[in-house]
Amino acid sequence: MSFFYNILMLIYIPIFSVITKKKGYSIDFKERFVLYKKSKNETVWFHCASVGELNIAKPVIREISKRYKVLITVFSPRGKEHGKKTFPEAEIKMLPFDISFLIKRFLEKNNVKAVFIVEGELWYNLIKESSKRIPVVSINTRISPKSFKLYKRFGFFFKRILNRFSLFIARSKTDEKFLKELVTEKSKIVLCGDLKLFSSIPEKNVKLKIKSRKVIVAGSTHHPEEEILIEIYKKLKEDIKDLTLIIAPRHLERIGDVISTVKKHGLTYSLRTETDKVEKDIYIIDTIGELSGIYRYADVVFVGGTVAPVGGHNILEPALLNKPVVIGKHYEKIKEIFELLNKKGAVFCAKDETELEKYLKKALEGSVKTDIDLRKQSEEIFNCYIKNVNKILEKAWKK
Repeated sequence: MSFFYNILMLIYIPIFSVITKKKGYSIDFKERFVLYKKSKNETVWFHCASVGELNIAKPVIREISKRYKVLITVFSPRGKEHGKKTFPEAEIKMLPFDISFLIKRFLEKNNVKAVFIVEGELWYNLIKESSKRIPVVSINTRISPKSFKLYKRFGFFFKRILNRFSLFIARSKTDEKFLKELVTEKSKIVLCGDLKLFSSIPEKNVKLKIKSRKVIVAGSTHHPEEEILIEIYKKLKEDIKDLTLIIAPRHLERIGDVISTVKKHGLTYSLRTETDKVEKDIYIIDTIGELSGIYRYADVVFVGGTVAPVGGHNILEPALLNKPVVIGKHYEKIKEIFELLNKKGAVFCAKDETELEKYLKKALEGSVKTDIDLRKQSEEIFNCYIKNVNKILEKAWKK
């Protein structure tokens, strides 16, 4: 199996390189092929696919950085840029291509003592080669119903990977249940809760100049959500003259598409990189890592990936700021968090565009009030993660 997987990876590398170059990103061949000097320090390795995973793991990484040298790998160029800004105390590198000899070289050159993989990254050689030498731990383990079906169907492959982990720290009862059907040693599974409940407490103090305008913030949007929201915005603006829609697309490479959509509707717009004044119809966020701070200015928030069938993004950031939040019906990935916040009246699910418009209007008129306090629960979750991570590190350093 390893032989065929490595062959597939060798075929994948040139394809990946062409796609990355077309998007205008650096391929980082030196880091992808581990062509650098050996580190003198023993390191704790965190792997985060991109920006979302970096933000989720942030409180754990910062706590561990107080006592250990931390190395963070990312897969996406956007993740690397965000990682360098967010974790100046850590070393940020691109994940090597997932070929056996490169993973072995990476472990050796970086003196890795343990690896913590955030959420659902299942790189075959990374896990196989690492597990022969060091503890491999999954934190905030996420297995969607769709992924679970895939893992069950191809159990001969995925069970082999999953059973190499030393520990899973699951984010929900559903994830715990799925893991217990896939992992032989049930003692490897610990339920701490969703780390997002702690890591989503907003830190950013983004400064925008907004006079007396009403503001809808649409965060982490996908196609066709911008189109739908702009249509709703135009209807709402007939009654609410000083209204602005702030759009933060999930992927910055879609900024051009968002601008085209705005122009098609004949609306005025400005970009975050050009001005901090919010005075046009649409204000487009074309920066990384500022969304949590921008939520502060919202009268109501829409969180994307929920009308588009993606499964949902972080609804905690705006909810913890006591902002009314509305999402679409596709919230499979955030189901337990949605149910928790929905019970507290902090998040509403719109079944269609008509309901979405009604809720946004109601919130803009001041008819929706939220008041939630999840501090105790979030601290318990964080302490559970730190306790289990420290146990792994203490054992690793005794070897």
